[in-house]
Amino acid sequence: MNRRQFVGAGMVWPFLLMSPPVRAAAKLNEDVSTVDEAALNELLTLSLPDLKGTAVSLRDLADGRLTVLNFWASWCAPCVREMPALDALHQKQASVNVVGIGLDTVANIEAFARKTPVSYPLLTAGAGKIALMRRLGNPKGGLPFTLVLDEKAGPLATILGEIAMDELAAFANRHA
Repeated sequence: MNRRQFVGAGMVWPFLLMSPPVRAAAKLNEDVSTVDEAALNELLTLSLPDLKGTAVSLRDLADGRLTVLNFWASWCAPCVREMPALDALHQKQASVNVVGIGLDTVANIEAFARKTPVSYPLLTAGAGKIALMRRLGNPKGGLPFTLVLDEKAGPLATILGEIAMDELAAFANRHA
């Protein structure tokens, strides 16, 4: 390498280090053996407040349709990035029910919903439900986390990280 190439290469490295990393979408995991049955029953018996303060039963929301439960927080960039695609899935496929479960403060979720409205229900669970989320197949407690339930509210798949929406839509088409 001559001096000019060496200096040129040295000028490129800082820009490469500053560029955002390429993010691979999380894979849909159909091995639901890590989903604790007692934790799933506990989740389904919860009544969580929606943005109007009305208690909503998760079992009622999950009954009879393929249900995508998406655990998220307003400060989680991958969570926010995947919400428009989840909204599109909810609107395009009537046989699929999407529910957002916010592990955040009510004030943060309300402020987020005013800026970025979605057509699916946003429920507020607060940070206190992170332990429950870990028992649902997310041992590290990372966000976003998605749990896909069948029409009888049994676990079909989990997704830890930002969703590969084409993969989820294809999965939903096969199971809805």
